[in-house]
Amino acid sequence: MQNHNFDVDFVIPSTKQKIVINNEYIQLNQTRIACQDIEGVKYGVSLIGTAKKPLKKIYTIEAKGKNQQQINISFESTKVSDLLEEDHTYYYLMSGIWQHVKKQLVGNFIECLNTDEGFTVGQSKFSRQGVQVKYKTWFWGKTKTDTLAWSQMRYFLDKGILHIQDRYNKKKKLAFSLHHDWNAVVLNTLLHFLAQDGRMARLEKGEKI
Repeated sequence: MQNHNFDVDFVIPSTKQKIVINNEYIQLNQTRIACQDIEGVKYGVSLIGTAKKPLKKIYTIEAKGKNQQQINISFESTKVSDLLEEDHTYYYLMSGIWQHVKKQLVGNFIECLNTDEGFTVGQSKFSRQGVQVKYKTWFWGKTKTDTLAWSQMRYFLDKGILHIQDRYNKKKKLAFSLHHDWNAVVLNTLLHFLAQDGRMARLEKGEKI
């Protein structure tokens, strides 16, 4: 069986942006970042206007490398129906991002957990034990910091926001924007991976996943 080619080499018709994505680098026009140097990604599709009468769709894909070098891909459509030409363009670009960039970042997060180095998304620090959460207590409304264990996490997506909550204490919660928080999309994929085959429990026991 022939392997699928996820490489991207494409000019977006509406913006004339030249995009190249392969296993060595991601390039926008003259800006190039080596895949091994990419430290963060974020992406999403936004509907502009009201829910009943959206005006347009905006597609964004961003990547940042070492030394804060960034690539910002953005284009839009004034049509909002499903499966537009721009939707196909977005999925084409995202296939390259997933294969050559995001998989590597998910692997980096897993390695950080296995070595107990941990990683940060937004202002939140994740470790083998779970994630640090600040919350207010019922008594005097004081702010406390606690570790929300992996096995106690409930997570879900809602309108581009990744929510993480304590199953037993709703005050312990976090929220990350897939569009605006670096590597929230990577965290979302990691959570799906950890939720399978008892990996969260194994992680808390100090076992490698």
